[in-house]
Amino acid sequence: MKSILLPTYFPSLLFWKIILKNNFFWMKNSYYKKQTLRNRMFIHGANGKLMLSIPIRHSGINQKRFYDDISIDSSSDWKKNHFKSIKIAYQSSPYFEFYEEDLKNFYQVETSNLYNFNLKSVELVLKWLEIGTNNRNIDFNIEIYKQSKNVKEIDNREIKKKSNIKYIQTFEDKNGFIDGLSILDMIFNCGPKTKDYIKAGL
Repeated sequence: MKSILLPTYFPSLLFWKIILKNNFFWMKNSYYKKQTLRNRMFIHGANGKLMLSIPIRHSGINQKRFYDDISIDSSSDWKKNHFKSIKIAYQSSPYFEFYEEDLKNFYQVETSNLYNFNLKSVELVLKWLEIGTNNRNIDFNIEIYKQSKNVKEIDNREIKKKSNIKYIQTFEDKNGFIDGLSILDMIFNCGPKTKDYIKAGL
């Protein structure tokens, strides 16, 4: 069964389980949904679960917009704040220093489109984990694909229901294990073994 994925902000482990199977499509022509992982991710900070949210430009009118039409609001220095928050949370983790420079460069690139920015975050992780894919974009009506038994759409609600394999987290002694975090949490804590952990959870 093929899956339809929507690139989100440094996606959580469920996405990477699907990506490793290399049996998916990126869906472009979909409506943007508020209160989803499309403009936010969760990391594990000293005080527990921390949400980092990308500000978006609002249209001012109450109507649906396509995901790839959503623009990022760059009136605030949110990229600097996100990088700072990530560094504070993970600078004592075993592998953060190995990825820090790449991550810093990622936040310095100017990208005004949310879909493209999220896709770049996925591409960075693909590079780190040395994963190649043969997926392609689909841009036709999602309703047609929903009627097919060969395609499964992955959405935010399903992600929240999924549990993942456990691994050692930086602040686990203080906060306990926190599930459903961005892939960054596993990468900074597990480094090159990240892909093995994901495969073990397939």
